Amino acid sequence: MKASTKRHSLRLLVARLRLAVLLSPWLAPGLLTASVTHSAHAQTQTLTVEGPPGPVLPTITPRFTLTARAVPLSARPLLFTLFISRSPNVEGSFVETIDVSSTDTVVSVMVKRVLPNAITVYWKARVTLPNGTIIESDVSTARQVPKWLTLITPNSPQGDPFSTRRPRFVWQSARIDPAFGYWTYDLQILNNERTELSVSALLDTVFVPSTELQANSPYRWQVHAVVVPTGDAVTEKNVKSFNIVDPSLPTTTLLYQNFPNPFPSVTSFTTCFWFDVKLGGARLSLDILDQRGSVVKRIIPLSDFAAGTYGRGPEGSANNCDNRYVWNGTATDGRSVSGGVYLARFIATGSPPLFKKILFKGR
Repeated sequence: MKASTKRHSLRLLVARLRLAVLLSPWLAPGLLTASVTHSAHAQTQTLTVEGPPGPVLPTITPRFTLTARAVPLSARPLLFTLFISRSPNVEGSFVETIDVSSTDTVVSVMVKRVLPNAITVYWKARVTLPNGTIIESDVSTARQVPKWLTLITPNSPQGDPFSTRRPRFVWQSARIDPAFGYWTYDLQILNNERTELSVSALLDTVFVPSTELQANSPYRWQVHAVVVPTGDAVTEKNVKSFNIVDPSLPTTTLLYQNFPNPFPSVTSFTTCFWFDVKLGGARLSLDILDQRGSVVKRIIPLSDFAAGTYGRGPEGSANNCDNRYVWNGTATDGRSVSGGVYLARFIATGSPPLFKKILFKGR
C-alpha cells in the first residue's frame, strides 16, 4: 500500500472518532428514556372476585374464587379477605367475613354459614401483602339470597279441595352445597289447630300420609326445616285450610226433627233424633229442656264427633233409629216427666244452637 493511501485511511478514522465524541451527549438521554418507558409498562396489581351469577343466587352456601394478579413470588404469602354484606358500601352489616392465607394468587372459598333467608347481599374482597400493601376488588352488584323454604301444595290462597284422604304434600327448600350440609324436615298436619299427624327427620320434599285423613274437615299443614350440621331453621305454614271432599258425607251440621212426634205412638215408645256432622272433630251436645229452659235430660254430653250421619239404625235392619240417641220421656233421675211441650237443644262447636219442638203425650 502506498504511503499516501495509509495516511488517508488514518485521517478518516480519526474523523469518525471525533464525531462519535461530539455526539455522545445526545445519545445518553435516549437510552434513559427507553428505560423509563419499560418501567411504565409494568403490570398493575389487581384483585377480582368471581361469585355465583345473579340476580338470585343458586344456593345459600355459595363459593367464590379470588384472583390476585401481578403479585411477585417475593410478596407472598397473601392474606385474602372476602366480605359479604347487606350494604352496597360493604361497610358494617356484615353477613360473613372469610380470611384465607395462601402462597397462591388464586383461592377458592365457601361461606362458613348459610346466608340469611331472602335478603339482598353484596360482596368484595381484599388481599394484604406481607409489607402491608392492600389491594381491593370492586363491589358486586346486588344479589338476592333465595327463600329458604316454600310450601307448594296444598297452598292455594283460595284453599285446596282433595278427593283423596291421603293427599300429596310438596315443598321445596333452597339448595345447599353438599360439601356444606343438607336439610331435614319435620311435617305436621293440623285439624282445627290440633296436631293430627306428625313426622320427623324427612329428607325428601314430598310426603303422602300412610293413614287417611278425615273428610269434610279443615286442615292446615306446616314444615319445620333444619340445616345439618349448623342447626339453622325455618318454619312455614300454608296460607289457608284445605278440605277432603267426600260426597257421601254431609255438607252441613244439623239436627233433624225428631220422630215420632208426638210420642209415644202406636209404633214407638221413644222419640228418635237424627243429626249430621259436616266437619270432623266437632264438639256436640243434645239436651231436652222444659218450657222454662231448664235441662230435663242430657241425651248427648259434650263430645267429639267425626264427620258423618248419626241417629240412623244399623244398615239392613228394620229399625231406623239408633237407640243411643232417643228420649223416652224421663228426667235425669229416671222418673217420667209430665206430658207437654219440650225442646231439643242441639249445640255444635262454632254454630248457634238449634232447637226442635217435642210433644210428649205422657204416660
